[in-house]
Amino acid sequence: PPRPFPLWCLRKSLAGAPMATSKKIEEKYQKMLKEIQKRPENRHCFDCSGRGNQYVVLNYGVFVCTTCSGIHREEQHKIKSVGMSTFSTEEIKALERGGNGTAKSIWLAKATQSEGQPPPEGDIPKIRAHIKAKYTQKRWYDEGGAPPPA
Repeated sequence: PPRPFPLWCLRKSLAGAPMATSKKIEEKYQKMLKEIQKRPENRHCFDCSGRGNQYVVLNYGVFVCTTCSGIHREEQHKIKSVGMSTFSTEEIKALERGGNGTAKSIWLAKATQSEGQPPPEGDIPKIRAHIKAKYTQKRWYDEGGAPPPA
């Protein structure tokens, strides 16, 4: 006689259905994140002169390099890797509104040619001092900020 169809197979296949939808949503947001990352203002590290932008500082909505992400971690800021982390819908939307251009208009609003410019890539003591001046001391901060670049 034929064996009855095991119910656990049915439960297992149904349980997998939401995962497929969740996976598609995750892929959609990962694609959006990559598009945001490729914008001209986000192609470079926001905190040094480096070209890296593989990490996001969620506290400020900026893209930074590996070195600067480590310094931000020292400051207890929340960091995520663009390629290795999963971002929530809210985080993606915040980056969509933010990014390095918007952050520049706020965190570097009062910067001058001689003060507030990002230090050279790899100069860790200068980068650390710059990050503290920018975010902790709010040396060049203006909440109203300049309008973001068009």
